[in-house]
Amino acid sequence: MVNWPAIIKLADDAELVYVNDQHEWDKDADLHRAHYDESDVLIDSSGSTFRLTQGSDQSVTPEPNADSISLLDVLGLIKAHAALKGSCCVAKLSAASITDAFKIVESLDQT
Repeated sequence: MVNWPAIIKLADDAELVYVNDQHEWDKDADLHRAHYDESDVLIDSSGSTFRLTQGSDQSVTPEPNADSISLLDVLGLIKAHAALKGSCCVAKLSAASITDAFKIVESLDQT
């Protein structure tokens, strides 16, 4: 089960996609009906990772992976995302938790 919020890390791309909750996932066809690469991954607020598996009805379901990601690694992804968005002082980005780090992505996507 995904602990929301979450981000989607696209393979070979620094861009991250912020997903606030299950409702947003369900209502946004660009999220749950996208054609994801098998290397794309959803990372939830506890650091758990999920494969984005496409079903026979073309909907995508996050399937738990055995892998998890640390806060330090999440911050590395977010710094690359922020640099891609043109943010300054990217090296100074920090957060006390993965949930707090995801709030950075959310704020970057709103600007």
